[in-house]
Amino acid sequence: MKKKVVKRFVAGILIAGVLSGCGGSKGDSQQEVSGGGDQPYAGTKISVLSAANMWAEAVKENLPEFEEKTGIQVELQTLEDSQLSNKIAVSMAANGTDIDVLAFRPLQESQMFMDNGWLEPLNGYYEGDTEYDIDDFYEASKELTIREDQLYAIPLMTERQVVYYNKELFEEAEITELPKTLEEFEETAAKLHDPDRGVSGIVIRGKGSDAVTMVSSFLRDYGGEFITDGNASINTPEAIQGFQYYGDLLRNYGPDGVANMGWQESMAVFTQGLAGMRIDVDTQYAQINDPDSSQVAGKVGYFLMPEGPNGQHTFSITAWAVGISSNSKQKEAAWEFLRWATGKEIDVQAQAKGSSSARVSTWENEAANENWPEELVPVIQKSMEIGDSTDRPILNNVGEARTYIGDVITAALFEEDVKAAADKANAQFQGLLDAEKEQQ
Repeated sequence: MKKKVVKRFVAGILIAGVLSGCGGSKGDSQQEVSGGGDQPYAGTKISVLSAANMWAEAVKENLPEFEEKTGIQVELQTLEDSQLSNKIAVSMAANGTDIDVLAFRPLQESQMFMDNGWLEPLNGYYEGDTEYDIDDFYEASKELTIREDQLYAIPLMTERQVVYYNKELFEEAEITELPKTLEEFEETAAKLHDPDRGVSGIVIRGKGSDAVTMVSSFLRDYGGEFITDGNASINTPEAIQGFQYYGDLLRNYGPDGVANMGWQESMAVFTQGLAGMRIDVDTQYAQINDPDSSQVAGKVGYFLMPEGPNGQHTFSITAWAVGISSNSKQKEAAWEFLRWATGKEIDVQAQAKGSSSARVSTWENEAANENWPEELVPVIQKSMEIGDSTDRPILNNVGEARTYIGDVITAALFEEDVKAAADKANAQFQGLLDAEKEQQ
């Protein structure tokens, strides 16, 4: 990787930071340290950087016990997302050794981090460790941090696409079977759609780039994809079918103004009881069921994304992962921390606090799931088994790519020439990919 790529990345992170303003109970026992013995790392200090999230809270609560057992002194710093990215980029670009363990967002950052060699490969640390159990993590959750069979980070927090539905409106429309195919899904939306009462059959994000993540499964349902063999492929016949279905569905059965709706606006429509179904991420379940702000609290059901001609697709993404800095001078101690902090016991505690695990065993643990709706858990488990690891194209300049793809969604919503829009956007998207290839 040429130095200019790192410099551009760091500059971009710094600018983003300036623009943004700088967006359970404790277990009785903890996983044993792999080093064994009393304080095998006595006197060792490591620095850990994370976003402020439920995993970091669970780690912080249990740190004294870990430090007492291992002798490792852990400096855990939690930062706002853009500040975290900025601090990591500046340190790593300067070959700094001040960071040992770092959390990051794989969808936005794993490609750049791995390209730049900022992450330590982990296979040699966990292989043969049956207690840690790397196979307990869902495959889709690990996918974005794997390169050439080497795992560079452990998945921490995940989320999936899910269909929320209003049980009262389903009952009023005498719908007794949940739709399983795209055809049935459209038929269900039509039965629920009642504009005279101000009720739409479906609400999903319709606003340009905001809708790209939601349209991903529909593209794949028809056999389309954002990138194929390293090239832009959003203008294939299959992709166009996916865009067309999405646009037709929202135009015919969505609420007025849906073309200007992101997740917050679609949430508002659904929680006011003005839509029969809504598609978005499952981690929004708490807001939807908050009786202080939602008129549908306690009346919501969940089901899997419908199946298309190319099979059933949904995304199951890793929102946060954690790895070891390749510049760390304390890699063994860093792994000891990582092994403990992403082990099964801490993972259960984090999920009980509201995190969303990447481990199979955690989703099978009733104590971990006590705050998740019982009806939602099996939908999550199945989604993680079949889910795609991405909900957007993976490239460094993903923001601009989403803008181009969003133009195709807008064209579909307004019954414009979808193929012409897709051809134009595909050429623009390919330009971004070509530029990044030249920099490698």
